[in-house]
Amino acid sequence: MGLWNNNNAPSLVETELDINSHDRLRAVSTAAWLTLLMLALSATATAITILATGERNWVFAMGLATLIPMLITPLVAYPISCRNAALKRRNQHLQQLARHDHLTGVFNRPYVLNMLERELALSSRHDYPVSLVLIEIQNNREIVDQLGRHASDKAQQRLAREVRTQIRESDLLGRFEGAQFILVLPHTGLRDALRISENLGQLLRRQQISADNQTLPLLPCFGVSSTDQSARTLQSLLNDADYALYNARKQYGDH
Repeated sequence: MGLWNNNNAPSLVETELDINSHDRLRAVSTAAWLTLLMLALSATATAITILATGERNWVFAMGLATLIPMLITPLVAYPISCRNAALKRRNQHLQQLARHDHLTGVFNRPYVLNMLERELALSSRHDYPVSLVLIEIQNNREIVDQLGRHASDKAQQRLAREVRTQIRESDLLGRFEGAQFILVLPHTGLRDALRISENLGQLLRRQQISADNQTLPLLPCFGVSSTDQSARTLQSLLNDADYALYNARKQYGDH
Protein backbone atom coordinates (compact mmCIF):
# COMPACT_ATOMS: atom_id res chain seq x y z
CA MET A 1 0.00 0.00 0.00
CA GLY A 2 1.29 3.47 -0.88
CA LEU A 3 1.68 6.32 1.54
CA TRP A 4 -1.40 8.11 0.27
CA ASN A 5 -3.57 5.08 1.08
CA ASN A 6 -2.58 5.15 4.76
CA ASN A 7 -5.65 6.34 6.67
CA ASN A 8 -3.51 7.12 9.72
CA ALA A 9 -1.22 9.47 7.80
CA PRO A 10 -1.66 13.11 8.84
CA SER A 11 -3.12 15.54 6.35
CA LEU A 12 -0.99 18.02 4.43
CA VAL A 13 -2.23 20.88 6.57
CA GLU A 14 -1.50 19.02 9.81
CA THR A 15 2.06 18.13 8.79
CA GLU A 16 3.07 21.39 7.21
CA LEU A 17 1.00 24.08 8.91
CA ASP A 18 1.11 24.93 12.58
CA ILE A 19 -1.79 27.32 13.13
CA ASN A 20 -1.31 29.29 16.33
CA SER A 21 -3.42 31.81 18.25
CA HIS A 22 -1.92 34.75 16.35
CA ASP A 23 -2.97 33.16 13.05
CA ARG A 24 -6.48 32.60 14.40
CA LEU A 25 -6.73 36.19 15.59
CA ARG A 26 -5.71 37.46 12.15
CA ALA A 27 -8.22 35.05 10.58
CA VAL A 28 -11.04 36.39 12.79
CA SER A 29 -10.19 39.95 11.74
CA THR A 30 -10.07 39.00 8.05
CA ALA A 31 -13.31 37.04 8.26
CA ALA A 32 -15.04 39.96 9.98
CA TRP A 33 -13.98 42.40 7.27
CA LEU A 34 -15.05 39.99 4.53
CA THR A 35 -18.40 39.45 6.24
CA LEU A 36 -19.03 43.19 6.42
CA LEU A 37 -18.04 43.54 2.77
CA MET A 38 -20.31 40.71 1.62
CA LEU A 39 -23.11 42.08 3.81
CA ALA A 40 -22.82 45.51 2.20
CA LEU A 41 -22.69 44.05 -1.32
CA SER A 42 -25.64 41.74 -0.70
CA ALA A 43 -27.77 44.48 0.86
CA THR A 44 -26.94 46.90 -1.95
CA ALA A 45 -27.71 44.37 -4.68
CA THR A 46 -30.98 43.39 -2.98
CA ALA A 47 -32.05 47.02 -2.51
CA ILE A 48 -31.41 47.75 -6.20
CA THR A 49 -33.39 44.66 -7.21
CA ILE A 50 -36.31 45.67 -4.98
CA LEU A 51 -36.39 49.15 -6.45
CA ALA A 52 -36.18 47.82 -10.00
CA THR A 53 -38.88 45.15 -9.63
CA GLY A 54 -41.17 46.90 -7.18
CA GLU A 55 -41.07 43.95 -4.79
CA ARG A 56 -43.58 44.51 -1.98
CA ASN A 57 -42.20 41.99 0.48
CA TRP A 58 -38.94 43.93 0.76
CA VAL A 59 -38.52 43.28 4.51
CA PHE A 60 -38.17 39.54 3.92
CA ALA A 61 -35.78 40.07 1.02
CA MET A 62 -33.56 42.43 2.99
CA GLY A 63 -33.59 40.00 5.91
CA LEU A 64 -32.30 37.22 3.70
CA ALA A 65 -29.72 39.55 2.16
CA THR A 66 -28.43 40.27 5.65
CA LEU A 67 -28.68 36.79 7.18
CA ILE A 68 -27.08 34.71 4.41
CA PRO A 69 -23.74 36.61 4.25
CA MET A 70 -23.54 36.68 8.05
CA LEU A 71 -23.96 32.90 8.25
CA ILE A 72 -21.99 31.70 5.23
CA THR A 73 -19.08 34.13 4.90
CA PRO A 74 -17.46 33.46 8.31
CA LEU A 75 -17.76 29.67 7.80
CA VAL A 76 -15.86 29.92 4.51
CA ALA A 77 -13.51 32.82 5.22
CA TYR A 78 -12.25 31.81 8.67
CA PRO A 79 -10.57 28.45 7.85
CA ILE A 80 -9.11 29.82 4.61
CA SER A 81 -7.78 32.88 6.44
CA CYS A 82 -6.24 30.65 9.13
CA ARG A 83 -4.36 28.64 6.52
CA ASN A 84 -3.26 31.77 4.67
CA ALA A 85 -1.96 33.38 7.87
CA ALA A 86 -0.05 30.22 8.81
CA LEU A 87 1.38 29.94 5.29
CA LYS A 88 2.53 33.55 5.33
CA ARG A 89 4.19 33.11 8.72
CA ARG A 90 5.89 29.88 7.64
CA ASN A 91 7.16 31.46 4.41
CA GLN A 92 8.61 34.36 6.37
CA HIS A 93 10.34 31.86 8.67
CA LEU A 94 11.74 29.92 5.69
CA GLN A 95 13.03 33.14 4.14
CA GLN A 96 14.76 33.98 7.41
CA LEU A 97 16.33 30.51 7.58
CA ALA A 98 17.56 30.87 4.01
CA ARG A 99 19.33 34.14 4.83
CA HIS A 100 20.49 33.79 8.42
CA ASP A 101 23.01 31.68 10.28
CA HIS A 102 21.28 29.43 12.81
CA LEU A 103 23.90 29.88 15.53
CA THR A 104 24.55 33.61 15.57
CA GLY A 105 21.50 35.11 13.86
CA VAL A 106 23.62 37.12 11.39
CA PHE A 107 23.46 36.56 7.64
CA ASN A 108 24.86 33.31 6.30
CA ARG A 109 27.71 33.10 3.81
CA PRO A 110 25.72 32.63 0.54
CA TYR A 111 23.42 35.54 1.30
CA VAL A 112 26.11 38.01 2.36
CA LEU A 113 28.32 37.16 -0.63
CA ASN A 114 25.36 37.64 -2.95
CA MET A 115 24.62 41.01 -1.36
CA LEU A 116 28.31 41.95 -1.62
CA GLU A 117 28.26 41.25 -5.35
CA ARG A 118 25.20 43.47 -5.72
CA GLU A 119 26.87 46.19 -3.66
CA LEU A 120 29.99 46.04 -5.82
CA ALA A 121 27.89 46.38 -8.97
CA LEU A 122 26.16 49.45 -7.49
CA SER A 123 29.46 50.93 -6.36
CA SER A 124 30.87 50.53 -9.85
CA ARG A 125 27.86 52.27 -11.35
CA HIS A 126 27.76 55.14 -8.85
CA ASP A 127 31.49 55.31 -8.07
CA TYR A 128 31.68 54.90 -4.30
CA PRO A 129 34.03 52.72 -2.22
CA VAL A 130 33.16 49.41 -0.56
CA SER A 131 35.28 47.83 2.13
CA LEU A 132 35.39 44.30 3.46
CA VAL A 133 36.48 43.13 6.91
CA LEU A 134 37.13 39.49 7.78
CA ILE A 135 36.86 38.96 11.54
CA GLU A 136 38.19 35.81 13.16
CA ILE A 137 38.26 34.59 16.74
CA GLN A 138 41.98 33.92 16.84
CA ASN A 139 41.94 31.88 20.04
CA ASN A 140 38.89 29.81 19.11
CA ARG A 141 40.86 26.55 19.28
CA GLU A 142 42.04 27.47 22.77
CA ILE A 143 38.46 28.20 23.82
CA VAL A 144 37.31 24.83 22.49
CA ASP A 145 40.16 22.90 24.12
CA GLN A 146 39.87 24.53 27.54
CA LEU A 147 36.21 25.52 27.82
CA GLY A 148 34.44 23.24 25.36
CA ARG A 149 32.51 23.53 22.12
CA HIS A 150 29.57 25.25 23.80
CA ALA A 151 31.87 28.05 24.97
CA SER A 152 33.06 28.49 21.37
CA ASP A 153 29.43 28.87 20.29
CA LYS A 154 28.95 31.48 23.03
CA ALA A 155 32.05 33.33 21.84
CA GLN A 156 30.75 33.49 18.28
CA GLN A 157 27.34 34.64 19.47
CA ARG A 158 28.97 37.30 21.64
CA LEU A 159 31.10 38.55 18.75
CA ALA A 160 28.10 38.75 16.43
CA ARG A 161 26.00 40.58 19.04
CA GLU A 162 28.71 43.11 19.90
CA VAL A 163 29.58 43.88 16.27
CA ARG A 164 25.93 44.34 15.36
CA THR A 165 25.57 47.02 18.02
CA GLN A 166 28.38 49.04 16.43
CA ILE A 167 27.66 48.92 12.71
CA ARG A 168 25.27 50.93 10.58
CA GLU A 169 21.96 49.64 9.27
CA SER A 170 23.40 49.64 5.74
CA ASP A 171 26.36 47.43 6.76
CA LEU A 172 26.16 43.66 6.35
CA LEU A 173 27.48 41.18 8.89
CA GLY A 174 27.61 37.49 8.09
CA ARG A 175 29.15 34.30 9.38
CA PHE A 176 31.74 33.29 6.82
CA GLU A 177 32.89 29.90 8.12
CA GLY A 178 33.57 28.46 11.54
CA ALA A 179 34.68 31.23 13.87
CA GLN A 180 35.20 33.65 10.99
CA PHE A 181 32.83 36.49 10.10
CA ILE A 182 32.55 38.88 7.18
CA LEU A 183 31.58 42.54 7.45
CA VAL A 184 30.61 44.52 4.34
CA LEU A 185 30.93 48.31 4.63
CA PRO A 186 29.31 50.22 1.74
CA HIS A 187 30.40 53.84 1.15
CA THR A 188 33.49 53.21 3.28
CA GLY A 189 37.11 53.65 2.19
CA LEU A 190 40.13 51.75 3.46
CA ARG A 191 41.12 54.31 6.09
CA ASP A 192 37.67 54.33 7.67
CA ALA A 193 37.44 50.52 7.46
CA LEU A 194 40.74 50.20 9.33
CA ARG A 195 39.50 52.62 11.98
CA ILE A 196 36.26 50.64 12.35
CA SER A 197 38.14 47.35 12.69
CA GLU A 198 40.43 48.91 15.31
CA ASN A 199 37.44 50.12 17.34
CA LEU A 200 35.78 46.72 17.05
CA GLY A 201 38.99 45.07 18.19
CA GLN A 202 39.13 47.23 21.31
CA LEU A 203 35.50 46.38 22.07
CA LEU A 204 35.82 42.65 21.50
CA ARG A 205 39.03 42.24 23.49
CA ARG A 206 37.15 43.39 26.57
CA GLN A 207 34.80 40.40 26.26
CA GLN A 208 35.34 37.38 28.49
CA ILE A 209 34.12 33.84 27.77
CA SER A 210 33.45 31.73 30.85
CA ALA A 211 32.64 28.06 31.44
CA ASP A 212 33.21 25.67 34.35
CA ASN A 213 34.79 28.36 36.52
CA GLN A 214 37.34 29.14 33.81
CA THR A 215 37.56 32.36 31.80
CA LEU A 216 39.31 33.21 28.56
CA PRO A 217 39.39 36.52 26.70
CA LEU A 218 37.90 36.84 23.25
CA LEU A 219 40.82 37.65 20.93
CA PRO A 220 39.70 38.87 17.49
CA CYS A 221 41.83 39.14 14.37
CA PHE A 222 40.98 41.36 11.38
CA GLY A 223 41.71 41.37 7.66
CA VAL A 224 40.64 44.51 5.80
CA SER A 225 40.38 45.20 2.08
CA SER A 226 38.74 47.97 0.07
CA THR A 227 37.96 48.92 -3.51
CA ASP A 228 40.32 51.86 -2.85
CA GLN A 229 43.19 49.41 -3.41
CA SER A 230 41.58 46.23 -4.76
CA ALA A 231 39.81 45.51 -8.00
CA ARG A 232 36.08 46.03 -7.77
CA THR A 233 35.35 42.29 -7.82
CA LEU A 234 34.22 39.86 -5.17
CA GLN A 235 37.22 37.56 -5.51
CA SER A 236 39.78 40.37 -5.38
CA LEU A 237 38.28 41.83 -2.21
CA LEU A 238 38.11 38.41 -0.54
CA ASN A 239 41.68 37.52 -1.55
CA ASP A 240 43.09 40.82 -0.26
CA ALA A 241 41.12 40.59 3.01
CA ASP A 242 42.22 36.98 3.48
CA TYR A 243 45.87 37.96 2.91
CA ALA A 244 45.54 40.78 5.45
CA LEU A 245 43.98 38.32 7.89
CA TYR A 246 46.87 35.91 7.30
CA ASN A 247 49.36 38.64 8.21
CA ALA A 248 47.34 39.52 11.30
CA ARG A 249 47.41 35.86 12.37
CA LYS A 250 51.22 35.84 12.05
CA GLN A 251 51.44 38.93 14.26
CA TYR A 252 49.21 37.23 16.82
CA GLY A 253 51.43 34.14 16.75
CA ASP A 254 54.52 36.25 17.36
CA HIS A 255 53.12 37.58 20.63
